[in-house]
Amino acid sequence: MTHSIRFGGLVAAALAASTLTIAPGAAQAVQDPLPNGKAEGSGEYGLIGDSLETVPNIYGVAIDDAGSIWYAVTDGAARGITEYRPGTLDPNAGDYLGNGEYADGTGYLGAGWEDPVRYTHRDSTRENPAGGTQPWAEPRGVEPLAGGGLAVSDTNGNVSTPVGTVLFYDADHAITGNAGVGGDQGCTQLAQGELAWGPYFAVLGDKLYAPYEGCNVVSVFSVPDGEPLHRLTGEGQTAGASPNPAVTNGPGGLSDVYGVSSDGASLYTSDLGYNRAPGAGLVQRWTLTDDGTDWQLDRTFANDGALSFPGVMMYNTVVGPANDLYAIPQSGPVQRFTNTGEYLADVQVRDVPYTSARDLAVTDEGWIVMTAKGEHSLRIIAESPSPVTGLTGETGPTAGSVELSWDAVETSYGQAPVLDYVVERSADGGATWEAVERDISLDTTATIAGLAPGAYDFRVTAYSEAGRGDAASVDAVVAADAAPEVATALAGTAPEVTELNAEVTWEATVTNPGNTPLDNVTAVFEAGSDGTAETVEIGALGVGASQQVSVAAPLTEAQLEDLTAANAVAVTGSAPDGTEVTASATAEVTLAEVKDPGTTGPGTDEPGPTDPGTSDGGTDPATKPGTALAHSGSGAPVALTIGAILVAAGAAWLLARKRHTAA
Repeated sequence: MTHSIRFGGLVAAALAASTLTIAPGAAQAVQDPLPNGKAEGSGEYGLIGDSLETVPNIYGVAIDDAGSIWYAVTDGAARGITEYRPGTLDPNAGDYLGNGEYADGTGYLGAGWEDPVRYTHRDSTRENPAGGTQPWAEPRGVEPLAGGGLAVSDTNGNVSTPVGTVLFYDADHAITGNAGVGGDQGCTQLAQGELAWGPYFAVLGDKLYAPYEGCNVVSVFSVPDGEPLHRLTGEGQTAGASPNPAVTNGPGGLSDVYGVSSDGASLYTSDLGYNRAPGAGLVQRWTLTDDGTDWQLDRTFANDGALSFPGVMMYNTVVGPANDLYAIPQSGPVQRFTNTGEYLADVQVRDVPYTSARDLAVTDEGWIVMTAKGEHSLRIIAESPSPVTGLTGETGPTAGSVELSWDAVETSYGQAPVLDYVVERSADGGATWEAVERDISLDTTATIAGLAPGAYDFRVTAYSEAGRGDAASVDAVVAADAAPEVATALAGTAPEVTELNAEVTWEATVTNPGNTPLDNVTAVFEAGSDGTAETVEIGALGVGASQQVSVAAPLTEAQLEDLTAANAVAVTGSAPDGTEVTASATAEVTLAEVKDPGTTGPGTDEPGPTDPGTSDGGTDPATKPGTALAHSGSGAPVALTIGAILVAAGAAWLLARKRHTAA
C-alpha cells in the first residue's frame, strides 16, 4: 500500500524558474566526483534524504495518509516504532548548494520532516509517545491503514501482555484491535487465530493478509477486530495439516513465506525457499476468488507465475504507485521489476552500499523510502535527472560573449525535481572544464560574457537533490571580437527672445552602437556656458546604451547679426583594452528675428492697428521670439534693423502731421 507525501504541487510551486544571471568571466571547478550517494549520470539513483544514523535492528517502513514516515526497530535501546512527522517541504532547502556542489546533510528528510519521535511502548499514544506500559516484543512490519492509522507486526507478540501479533492503531495512535492472538500451538491451530510470526503483511480493504513463516500459509483476519477468517496456501499444500511441508518443485508452492503485499487486486508472496529444490526464494502472484476464501496462482506473471531467485532468500515485495515491483532479498540490493516481471534495475546508490535492505515504501512521485542495515539506515532515494537536450551556442551580442540555449528537462516519475542547470566551459577542447559561477536557476538560456577572443566548448547539466544527469555539449562556439564604437548627434533649441546673451540649449545624444562597453566617455562642446569649450563627463556607457547631455551657450553679437547659431561636439571613450573611440557632430539653429515693439502716432496714446489674424499684437508667428528658423542667408545687422524701425516711425508721424495741417 502506498501513499503520497504531498510533494507534487509543493514542488511545482517552489521550483518556479528564476531569471538567470551569470557573472562575467567567473569560473570554478565543479565538485567532481560528487559526494557519496549522489548520482553522476542519468538513470541512476541518488540519496535525497538521510537519517545519518546507523540502526542495526531497523526493519519495516511505511508512509501514512498524513505523510508521516514510520519505521520499526526490533531490539536494543531504540526498540519500538519511530515517526518522522511531516513539516513543509522546501525542495531548495536540501543539500544542493548550487554550481554543482552539495553539503553533507539530511537532504529532504531534514527539509521536509520534523525530528523523529519514538513510541516507547505498544500502547504509547501520539499525545504521549513516551507513555504506556506494554513492552514491545519484536516489531518488524509497518503498514498504513486507509483513512489514517497504522498496523504494526510485533513478531512473537504472542508472548506479550496482552498477547497480539499485528496491532491496529487509529490516527491518534490509539490501539483499536489486534490479530493473531493464539499461543504457539504449531501450524494446526491457525483457524483459531494463531499468528506467531508474520513479519511483512498486507491490508487490503477490511482484511489483513499475514504470513506465518514456518507454516507455509497466509492467514486472513478482519480489520480492525482481528477475527480469523481464512487460511491460504500453495498448490498441493494444505493449511492446517501439520507440518504442511514446502512443495519442492515450485512455482505454485510456498516455502517459508516471509512477506505478503498487494497491488489492490492481487496478492504477492515472497518466501525464503528453505526447503525448495533447488533452493530458491520465489515471488509469486495470486488472484483472489470473489469471496476471498481462496486464491489461484497467476501464471501470466513472470515465469509461470513466479520470479525465481536461486540461492537468495526473499523477504518481501513492495508494489509502487506505477505498479512497479520492488523485490527485497534477505541480502543484496533491492531489484525493481515491471508488474509483468521484467527486470528494470537494482535499487542502489553510488558508494553507499547496504548489506541488507529491510523494507521500503514508494511515494506517488516514485521516490523510495528505505530502511537498510548499516549506515544511512533510513534513506530516501530518487532517480537523477534526464539528459539535457537541444543545446545550441552562438556568438553573443557583446565582445567576449556567447549565447547558449537548451531544452528544459522535465521531472519524470521516480526522479527528484530538477533544481539547477550547471553551465561549464572548456578552452582546451574538453580536456578541462570550469563551471560558470551563477545563481541557482531553471532558466534555459544563458549569456556568458567576459571571455577572451577564441572558440570555447560548453556543456550543460541538470542537477537535482539526487545528483546530476547526463550533460549536453556544444563545441567551438566563438566569442565575439571586440569592436568598440561610439556615436553622437547634436541638436539645438533657440531662445524665445533673440537678444544678446540669451542662451541656446545644445543637446548631444551619445550612444554605444558597438559590442564593447565603454568607460571614461566625455562630450566636449565647442561652445559652452561661458562661450568657450565645455566638457561634460558621461562615464561608463554599456553596449546599446544611450545618454543625453546638454550645455547652454549665450548668443554673441555675431550670431545676432547673422540670426544663426552653430555648435559642435566631440565625444571620446575607452574600451576595456584601452582602445580609444571618437565621434563628432555639428548643428545649427536659426534665430527668430527681433520682435517689432509697435509704434504710436504723435499726439495719440493709442497703439497702431493690429493684424486680426494674430494673437500677439500683429507679430507674424514666424518672427516670434524663441522660434528657430531655417537659415537661408545672412540677416541684416541688429543696429541697422533698429534704425530702420525708427526712421519708418518718424516718417509716419510727419505724414500724419502734414495731413492734419492740410485739413
